[in-house]
Amino acid sequence: MSQPTEDDLEYYFAFNLKLLALVGFKCSMDKKEKGLGFVNKLPSYIMCIQGTILSLFEVYLLRDIYKDEDKTIVMQVLSQGVENTLNVCKGFFLAYSIERMENVLQEIKFLWNTYRPSPDNRKIILAEAQQTYSYCKIYFCVLASCCTSYFLCYLPALFKLAQQYRDREANNYTYDFSQRLLLLKYPFDIPSIPIYFLVELQEGFYLFYAAALFFVSGDTLFAQTVTHICLQFKILKFDIDAMFNPENTGEKDHLNLVTFIKRHRDLLRVCALIEEVFSPIILSMMLLSSIALCVDLVGIRGTMEKNNYEETAVVITLMMLTLLQILFYCTFAEKITEETRSLADTMYGCNWTMKNNKLGLYIHLMILRAQKPFQCTAYGFFPIGHSQLTTIINTAFSYYMMLQTTS
Repeated sequence: MSQPTEDDLEYYFAFNLKLLALVGFKCSMDKKEKGLGFVNKLPSYIMCIQGTILSLFEVYLLRDIYKDEDKTIVMQVLSQGVENTLNVCKGFFLAYSIERMENVLQEIKFLWNTYRPSPDNRKIILAEAQQTYSYCKIYFCVLASCCTSYFLCYLPALFKLAQQYRDREANNYTYDFSQRLLLLKYPFDIPSIPIYFLVELQEGFYLFYAAALFFVSGDTLFAQTVTHICLQFKILKFDIDAMFNPENTGEKDHLNLVTFIKRHRDLLRVCALIEEVFSPIILSMMLLSSIALCVDLVGIRGTMEKNNYEETAVVITLMMLTLLQILFYCTFAEKITEETRSLADTMYGCNWTMKNNKLGLYIHLMILRAQKPFQCTAYGFFPIGHSQLTTIINTAFSYYMMLQTTS
């Protein structure tokens, strides 16, 4: 089988399909392939259950330390708990909507194969597709680097445990098992080193599976699907410009306009499918992000006051990841809004006043429809975009200032 080229949609989605395959979702962009079953979703559901159990253990720890005078560790556990809850939500909603996601991919492939850019516009379209493809890889590398740095912060605890094992006879075979990857408390004691490593191994596997795969798979899929539907809007605008230029005789204007209207309607339908898939993820992210940023700010201040810069770096990393994912979603959601809005400008500039009355009326109606842009929403509660990014940051600082005045 030949390798896909930059003219093939599989070339740009290959990275996303590999990430989904690692989670267990072997999605296909061909409608002839057999659909996904419950077995494909089972690994993700198991990880979601594990994440929920770990969240309960975090609450178990909070119950013991909440009355302490030092609230820094409380805020760190809260920050970790909010991020963990967000990862569980992403994983569950991604698994729940994976069939619809596969349908979106198949629809985009049909559009890509049916409506090709002209040779004059091919470089523009492919360059933008390549740009988003690179962004997704950079996003994955940034997240992988953050996960690696998080694991590196755990190395001193391993060295300390190795020293205790070396001096085990002098220490009467006692070990310190309090240092862990996650801030939580298990309802059982860890009696030996093998059990300790088994517990830490499952924590590390969950961090990799949830953070590196749930986090990246959903976010990069949103970026790619939105980008390619935006490219279809660009191709539509290029075709409208080419068809309604002054040199055109106008003999087939009516038929071409009907075709453009159908394409516009199909694109809006795919936009609605994308929103349907990602609305639950967006809603959970928007609701939890402000809380996460707030507790991260409190945690940063507390760790810096204690001169614990290692913990400060961990909290800053969590906060930057939260900001990064909000920026990722808001940027691409704003992109689809701008593309759908700009179609009205393209239609307005196609000499519609010089056409016959019937054709001019149809163009005018399409202009009116295009003036109402498509907006990705969080289950219809509010649209997301650059303005929502500002709202989330302002809300986080409001929560932070409220905590400062009441503490």
